Parts: sequence; structure tokens; C-alpha cells
Amino acid sequence: MRKTGAHFFASCSSHDARLNQLDGLRGVAAFSVVIYHFVCAFVPSATDPDATTLTRPGEVVLRFLFSGSFAVAIFFVLSGFVIANSAAGRRQPLLVSALLRYLRLALPAAASVLLAWLLLRALPDAVRRLDAISPSWWFKWTYQDPIPPLLTALRDGLLDNFLTGGSQFNNVLWTMRIELIGSLLLYAIFAVSRGRVRIAVLVATGVLFIALQRHHYCAFILGALLREGWAAGKLPNLPAGRLFWAGLVLGSGASLIALLGGGPFQKAETMIEGLAATAVVFDLLACNRLKSLFGSAVPLFLGRISFGLYLVHVPILYTLVATGVVGFAALGPMALSLWFVAFVGISLFAGLVFTWFVDEPVLGFNKRLRRRMETWHQLLRTRFA
Repeated sequence: MRKTGAHFFASCSSHDARLNQLDGLRGVAAFSVVIYHFVCAFVPSATDPDATTLTRPGEVVLRFLFSGSFAVAIFFVLSGFVIANSAAGRRQPLLVSALLRYLRLALPAAASVLLAWLLLRALPDAVRRLDAISPSWWFKWTYQDPIPPLLTALRDGLLDNFLTGGSQFNNVLWTMRIELIGSLLLYAIFAVSRGRVRIAVLVATGVLFIALQRHHYCAFILGALLREGWAAGKLPNLPAGRLFWAGLVLGSGASLIALLGGGPFQKAETMIEGLAATAVVFDLLACNRLKSLFGSAVPLFLGRISFGLYLVHVPILYTLVATGVVGFAALGPMALSLWFVAFVGISLFAGLVFTWFVDEPVLGFNKRLRRRMETWHQLLRTRFA
């Protein structure tokens, strides 16, 4: 990964080397989320979590190929891996880790909400007009006219989405609370335990989350356990690449399996995706071909802008793209294909600009603040020793 990469994590090795393929994987997963949300808007029956049947073969294919929840599971496993690695390699007070992690998430989140607020104020009826001609379950998670005032938007980005677990200014922010809590939990576990005790605590915490059906947090635990095995050189040797493809198929098809199986499969869908994401990350640590593929130029570029791309694409979709589709009555396959290309191009450009002017400056600010707080901490320890 690049030093300036826009990602949730900062380092991916116990020896301070970069694992480029993990940054590339995050970028590809973020791009998958972009595709998924376009499908949510314009082929909603293929992504509706409450759907009981899929009436067209194309819906089955789309549900299998573009699973936003599986991409998010990959985010969480990756975060678990690198947060654990950071916590193991850096000794700093838990409050410092908590503050820095909060700022790392909250400042870009607030900037994305500000962007969403500006677009929604300019085009407050875009979603309503699109929903009238192409209804989607997904639109209910977005503000429509009247749009709340600016102070509400800023509070939403800095605080409310972490408290409520969601935002109607920018609905991808539902992951922020899970990211923050999962990260702080790992910082706490790594601060108070080591070696086999740490492994036992991680396993026990994972079992507790399974019992509580908080499967998203299990993904953090799985990522941390994967990091512990990798750092100790104790990951089992398996045929290279096979686990990756098995995990990709299982994770991508988890929502379809849950739909067809019903009952217990629906309750276990998120857990299945977490296990599948762990398998994918495992093989990226071991398989040289996969390392080369996900460490190549395009995945690394997507990895660099992944956080920005993730945060900006939804406001663009439900304002600019929605207005264009309605204005040109562009609901046919060819027209939607052109709008999809336009949407991807605008989102990539906006993600890059967001990375330049928001995400990378936040990373730099956090780095300087960490150094200053470490200096203050050392001075206090020396003074009161």
C-alpha cells in the first residue's frame, strides 16, 4: 500500500512493510459497492433483502455477482486484521487510540455528509421523482424534501451516525459505528492481553458475538485472529488460490443462499459472509499470483481512493444521476448502461478529489497528532516517574 493510501488502516505488517494486495482488495471491494448501489437503484428486486422470490434469471445473476454486504464483510475483516496489527506494534494509551480512530472515521464522514447536504439542497426532489417512475426499497434510506439544515448535517456526520448506526444524508455511513466499536474493542483486547491469553480472549469474544447474533463484529475478530496466525507464521499451508475462489463464490452467493434456504440460512447470512471474507484475505496473504493481481496498478489506485469512493458515490447517485435519468426518461437497458458508465466515472473522479482534499489530509493530521500525543505522554511519564 502507498504511504498516502486512502484506507481505514495504516500498516499491514509486523515489520512495517506494506501488503499491497490488501489495499488492492479493499479498492476492488469498494468498487463492488458502487456497482451494487446502482443495481439497488435501478434493479431493486435483485437486491431487496426482504424479497421472497426472484422472477427473472438476470435478477439471480445480479444478486450473486454484486453483493454489497459481502464487500462490507471484506472491509470489516481487513479492518480487524490491520487494527490488530497496529495495536500489537504500537504501545499507546487506549484513550489516544480511541480518539485517533474516531477522528479517522468522523472527519471524512462529516465531509461526505456536507457534500451530500449540498447536493440534496440543490436537487431535493431527485429521489422522489425517480422513485415515482422506478420504485426502489433502497430510496427509503435517503432524505427527500424538506432537507434538514446544515447544523443537523454536520452533527449527523460527526456524532449522530455513530450513535444511531445510520445516516439518511449518506446511507453508507451505517458501517461507521461498527467500524468504531470493532476497532476500539480490538485496541482494548490487545492492550490487556498477549500470546495465548489474547487468542483465548479473541475466541471467547467471537463466540459471544455469535450468541448475540452480532455477526458484523465477528468479522473483526476473524481478521484479528488471522493477523495473529500470520504474524506468528502459523497459518496452515493450503493449495494456493482455491480458498480465495471458494470464499468469493460463497460470500457473493450468501444472500442468494439465504433467500433460497430461508430460516436458519437468513440468520447466518452475515456470518457466512464474514467467514468467506476471511478465506479471501487468507489466500491473499499466501498466493503469489493473487498478490501480483491485487497489487497491480488498477487495484492499488482503487485502494488509494477506496474510502473516498465509498463515501461519495451514494450522494452522487441519488442526486446527479437520479436527475439525469428522470430528465431524459432513461430507463431502457442501453440508456441505463450509459448512465452507469457516467456514474462510475463521476464517482471515481469525486473519490480521487475527496482523497486529495479530505482523506489524505486527515491521515496526515492524525499522524502529526499521534506524534504530539506520544510526546506529551512520554513527558508526563518522565515527570511523574
